[in-house]
Amino acid sequence: MEKITNYKFKDFIQLDDVNLIDEYMMILEYLKPITEIKNPKYNKFKWWSKEPIKIQLPSFMMLTFSEVIEIRDSFNNASIDSILDVMVIVTKLEKRYIERFTITQFYGIINYIKEQLEFITNIEMNELNDDEEDIDLITVNANERMAKFGVINTIDSLANGDLTKWDDIQKMQYSVVFTKLKMDKEKNKIQKEISELQKKRLKN
Repeated sequence: MEKITNYKFKDFIQLDDVNLIDEYMMILEYLKPITEIKNPKYNKFKWWSKEPIKIQLPSFMMLTFSEVIEIRDSFNNASIDSILDVMVIVTKLEKRYIERFTITQFYGIINYIKEQLEFITNIEMNELNDDEEDIDLITVNANERMAKFGVINTIDSLANGDLTKWDDIQKMQYSVVFTKLKMDKEKNKIQKEISELQKKRLKN
């Protein structure tokens, strides 16, 4: 590839040359993540408009719990439509604006999304995963049986089993939900330790 053309995304996905697209993708994959973009809706001649000149992409910790879950599910789907849905959530722009991004803009944002999802995944694994397995849960195969319900398990737990609170949980900021889950994990750990100490005292 002698020359790189910074196509509009909508034109790039219409290219017939599959090999050319593959060559571009190998380059675009290594673009530096973008955290700020020019606002395509901003018009300096519309002085009354409240549109900002630039759009700052949010930390995923500041998004709602449901937005983070939707981004994760849609991004894993990997279809163009699902990726555009993710871009709408992150940029708060309509698809017609996003489709007109240059490929360096578009994939710079994609790499930012990847970076944020990786961060979320890492903190969940490091902070929320159980270090010790409960022998009673293993006996009844509880974890595997409940896994089919996915994130609903978390929502139901936070709502204390109250179905009417599910929507409220999903509207909460992800950082708030994460902190609550982390706190609950620590509480459970402390409770187990206290319970073990009490058992030892009874034996003695």
